[in-house]
Amino acid sequence: MDQITDAAFEDLHWDTIDQLHQMDSDELWESIFALRKSGTKRVLDRALCWAKYPDEFHRSIGVSILAQLGPDGKAYPDESTQMIRSMLPTEQSDEVITSLISAVSFREIADATPWLISLANNPSEDIRWRVAWALPIRGIENPPIYQTSIETLVKLMQDPEPRVREWATFSLSMTDEDTPAIRHALLERLSDSDFQTRSEAAIGLANRKEQAGIDLLVEHLQSDRVGELYVQAAEIYADCRLRPALLSLAKWWDVDPELLDKALVACS
Repeated sequence: MDQITDAAFEDLHWDTIDQLHQMDSDELWESIFALRKSGTKRVLDRALCWAKYPDEFHRSIGVSILAQLGPDGKAYPDESTQMIRSMLPTEQSDEVITSLISAVSFREIADATPWLISLANNPSEDIRWRVAWALPIRGIENPPIYQTSIETLVKLMQDPEPRVREWATFSLSMTDEDTPAIRHALLERLSDSDFQTRSEAAIGLANRKEQAGIDLLVEHLQSDRVGELYVQAAEIYADCRLRPALLSLAKWWDVDPELLDKALVACS
């Protein structure tokens, strides 16, 4: 492509975004992704300009594009992170805050962790969900702040909204942190009313080889709704106490026979 064609391509997507003017549009996000991938200096400059607009829609779009620029999503780190950081202390719009959370995560702005933690009590379910998704930010070098991130996830695991609990449980499960408090929190979520949250808790407990989770995992494997994560947890546990439930499951479960076979071998 020559430069004029590139500019026309970008302008087409900017115009599409401006015309749609709604954040939940698939077409809008296709244009955002296209501009992110293009990642030219021209896109950067316009995104920086939009991030300063008085209306929340344009600010949110600007931040969403700054979050990931270029084929690897890492282009123009200094310019992008400087703008993102500058917005954190004063931004009040829920729509823009959700975009900022994603940007902080994608750009791995570790020093923005206290700002993220401060949002854990926000009235917006969407903001709390995004905090649960984003924590902990990679590269945190401050041990107390990192520990507070983990404690915040434990707190969000008790959120009234299922998707917040699910993502907090997932995020915590994927860390290497292992304390009695974390194991207790995961055990509580293994009995959660939400299926996805229970499933993520099963993986977290299996990764930590928490023996108190095995009996309840057996019950879940014997239920009429068994997801892949339950079977994956059994494989990770590799405990013979799980084998009878897996053998019974093999009579009807066809979601991932290969995974079930691996779990059976691991639990032999």
